Amino acid sequence: MRSSDIRPEPLERTIPGWWRGLTALHSERALVRHEGRSDTFEEIERRSAALARGLLAEGAGKGVRIGLLMPNSADWIVSFLAITRIGGIAVTLSTFLAAEELRYAIQHADVAILLSADRYLRHDYLGRLEEALPGLTGADGQAPLALTACPYLRGVWLVGTAAAPTWVRGRLGDLEDEGVASETFSEALLAAVERLVSPADRAMLIYTSGSTSEPKGVLHTHGTIVDKVAFMVRARWLTPWDITPDDRPIITSPFFWIGGFLVLACTMTVGATVLCVDEHAPEALIDVIRREGATQVSGQVPSLRALAGSPQCEPGDLERLKPQNSVQRPFFNKDPAIAPSQFCNSLGMTETFGPHSGQVTGEVLPHRLANSFGLALGGMELKIVDPVTRAPLAAGDEGELFVRGPWLMDGFYKRERREVFQPDGFYATGDKGVIDADGHLFYRGRLGGMIKTAGANVAPEEVEAAIRVHDAVVDVAVIGLPDEELGEMVVAVVAPKPGRRIDEHELKARLRHQLSSFKVPKRFLFIDLDELPLTPSNKIRKPALTQLITKLLATAKNT
Repeated sequence: MRSSDIRPEPLERTIPGWWRGLTALHSERALVRHEGRSDTFEEIERRSAALARGLLAEGAGKGVRIGLLMPNSADWIVSFLAITRIGGIAVTLSTFLAAEELRYAIQHADVAILLSADRYLRHDYLGRLEEALPGLTGADGQAPLALTACPYLRGVWLVGTAAAPTWVRGRLGDLEDEGVASETFSEALLAAVERLVSPADRAMLIYTSGSTSEPKGVLHTHGTIVDKVAFMVRARWLTPWDITPDDRPIITSPFFWIGGFLVLACTMTVGATVLCVDEHAPEALIDVIRREGATQVSGQVPSLRALAGSPQCEPGDLERLKPQNSVQRPFFNKDPAIAPSQFCNSLGMTETFGPHSGQVTGEVLPHRLANSFGLALGGMELKIVDPVTRAPLAAGDEGELFVRGPWLMDGFYKRERREVFQPDGFYATGDKGVIDADGHLFYRGRLGGMIKTAGANVAPEEVEAAIRVHDAVVDVAVIGLPDEELGEMVVAVVAPKPGRRIDEHELKARLRHQLSSFKVPKRFLFIDLDELPLTPSNKIRKPALTQLITKLLATAKNT
């Protein structure tokens, strides 16, 4: 059965209504496989209902912000469903967050309950939370937390097998058991709660890098999320690519980011099975492809090339795979007459819950539309304006992209609408682009120097601020340089104080405690202050610096 044969239109425009429809269609099908364990839709339904009742028993309800700090897993899916079933707001926290970033997100989001993994790969979240939240180590988990650093936080519940510190309220399983045992917070009460969840209610709070050191909290409603997932299933040629009930996609993109969440939700919608993996090295992914019969793998073209080039890859390992998204099409192309630029990409952002433009048909672009990002999708409106005057520009002129439409976020948390949206409802994306006379969008990069690395946004100002506090740094500039694998590589150009030497390894170690791992520069270049290209007011001219560094690196490579 193909995805077009599944009725993707939701019975209700809320996540509880969407989920009820899925369980009715797919109850006995496997929803997720992880580390050899399989969980069906019926099992996820049972667990999420129990957890939802447990959250109600703990005092949660509509509008309560509940933090979700876990890697891709059945527990993440269960937790997200439970939170949204009771009308709570799922604060989807990145597992990459360093201690200071984690404190900011928990505090800024006013998280009341935190559902957290104890560890994941090399990450120790118990230690990170203790570092992030002063006073936590002296707390008694049996009493509500009362921390001045995060005054709304009342309890932390863990997933995992590590010994729990005294400040932990309990395990996720304990919270599920509490829900099942409660006569007060019964199945009937949960059903009554779910009926009062509205499409207009806020469902997700997602943090994304801003243009300053403070990330932005993007709010989306139930109606937006359910509508977008239904559209993506119907569209078929965006992401996930032509998903069917028989597919078994490996989703390496985190569920807490929009790209990973959309693949997850669309896969659930058609009744396919999600494959979660902890280790993303090529040899580990090849093992899962063989063992689980995977049909798609997340990632950019360089990630797929790494799979194909792995010593563990044997003939036939990748033959069963098909694109998971439009970005991967050049890798699967067998026609040398078709250039990679003739495969339409899509363009989106957290603020529009994924793609706002793209191509919903699979045909190859004519040469005149090479490198196009397609047309506006699903009722979205796009326009190009002058970045300074905000006056609309003519077709073919380059300027800043503005967007408006049904998938636009409800707003930024703790920001007034007038600060975020234009008077006519458009949102300034910070993207540079051109729209031709027929409405085709051509992306030209970011305004303000935002770096896009491995699918994530990095604000140079945030990284610069973290480096600048080093007592031996007199000035610093963070730039993005083209990189085949990452898209852009984060590079820091540091000017030490005269007579001072900066140890690169020590600096990197310090930054890892302050920043998510993808924000820590991959390369550091140390040059004298007088070598930096400066304006008359002694500010670094980044375009000139980028040219200088590119030239220096090219010269070093050729010597």
